[in-house]
Amino acid sequence: MGAVATDDGSGERLRQAREHTARLTRLLDFARAGESDDETAVRRLVAWLADGLGGPVTLTGRNGEPLAGTDARTAVEERAGELLGQVAGGRLHAAAVDDRHGHLRLVALGRHAPHPVLAAALPRPFDEQAASLLAQAAGVLALLLRAHEADDHRRSAEHAMACLRLAVFQLLMGGDVALAQRTAAGLGPGLLDAETARVFVLELPGHRRDLLLRECEEATGGRVLAVRCAAYDSQLIVVAPTTHDDGAQDTGQRGVAAALHRIVEARPGVFLGASDLHPLAQLADAYGEAARALAVARFRPGRVAEHLPQTRLTALLDPAAAGAWAARVLQPLDSLPHHGRGPLLATVGLGLEFTAVNAAGILGISRNTVRARMDRTAALLGADLADVRARAALHLALQMPLPAPGAVVQDGVPPAGLERLLATGAVRDWAQELLGRLAAADRDLRRTLRAWIAENTAVEGAAARLGVHPRTVRDHLRGAEELLGRRLVPGGGDLYEVVLACAALAEVDLGSRPGCVLCAA
Repeated sequence: MGAVATDDGSGERLRQAREHTARLTRLLDFARAGESDDETAVRRLVAWLADGLGGPVTLTGRNGEPLAGTDARTAVEERAGELLGQVAGGRLHAAAVDDRHGHLRLVALGRHAPHPVLAAALPRPFDEQAASLLAQAAGVLALLLRAHEADDHRRSAEHAMACLRLAVFQLLMGGDVALAQRTAAGLGPGLLDAETARVFVLELPGHRRDLLLRECEEATGGRVLAVRCAAYDSQLIVVAPTTHDDGAQDTGQRGVAAALHRIVEARPGVFLGASDLHPLAQLADAYGEAARALAVARFRPGRVAEHLPQTRLTALLDPAAAGAWAARVLQPLDSLPHHGRGPLLATVGLGLEFTAVNAAGILGISRNTVRARMDRTAALLGADLADVRARAALHLALQMPLPAPGAVVQDGVPPAGLERLLATGAVRDWAQELLGRLAAADRDLRRTLRAWIAENTAVEGAAARLGVHPRTVRDHLRGAEELLGRRLVPGGGDLYEVVLACAALAEVDLGSRPGCVLCAA
């Protein structure tokens, strides 16, 4: 008898097997996609699984929060009842509900309770392929969720370390070196075991700051304290502690400077300013130097500038007379309790250099606290610190070394005021050299600068006084910054020295505004 060909269903089984294999291959694709975006891959996998099974699929997190498939979540919870909690709590690894509504399967993901729970509902019983697909999908989802949690933990750890670095920097800026060194122990052994440091400030587009921060840390081998500037979103601050060997700057610190220079060279649009060496207790001064050098770097072809030792006004004043003047100016602050005087002076020092908002970010306090301390200082001194002349005088007073207690005062010699201190030949020569640099321009920048200071640094007021457009004033100020090598806008120590240079040459009247008692003192 001849053989009879029959259809035993092998063709259908082969088709189903191929479809199942294709689904498993697709699961591997989801796992690979999760390497770059686990959260998105989870949502897509759940949606794909629902389409492949032909029924709603939901995924809940460890705390019962919906992660994917939220449209069907309420119905699944109602059908699962207490089983959902038992699976999530680890009492059951899997559970099934078969009722008049259909068939529901619950699967716990991961090895540690509480578990995320994957739930799938079908109008028909789960066959072997549907059950296998659900189990395989559960395994891939568990891996994706574990990767996502690991990424969350990594980001949390990075955020915590960034906060710790910023706290250390803020302690240094406030002059609390001992506490900063103890706090820095959590960042790396011996990071601040140094007496001096150099500060670098990098400026770059804000969206690249995190990437550049990691690159700075890698390039410097963990030898620096690198922080995102809390005042300026476009800036990174790098504190490079230094040691010395027979009076020579250590090679590690030179390596940090070279590494940062290479970063700038490789990236257009990035600028670098560097300070001189300073004791850790004077890190605020180093930061100010780096910020001023950054302003100069914006005009340099190489986009890098280091602080150049220049003759500062404080070096030209008679130490005894200037110290006596500063002591007289600051004497009202002696009434403050010792524990409150230090924080107030640290805040005032930065409040004179930056806006209240930026000073608050640098110190890690509220802007209202900065303003309150500035207002209290102004009230105690009887000064109008909204006046740039008064701010310049107070800034100078805070830089002068005060005379020792009980210093001898010559009888019959009236104490010198600021105008007398500035009236010496050495100071006038210094002022003439500084302001004389403006003559290199083909515009009368010096006249604009005088008008701008006379109008208390109000651009519109200076424009009205000169009869020009405010844009012209701003353009002249930028030109003056480049020639002077000083940062004038938005103010700070460089501006104050220029104000006092103008006063030394009688181009600015220190006592021309009411309330400027510092200037008349």
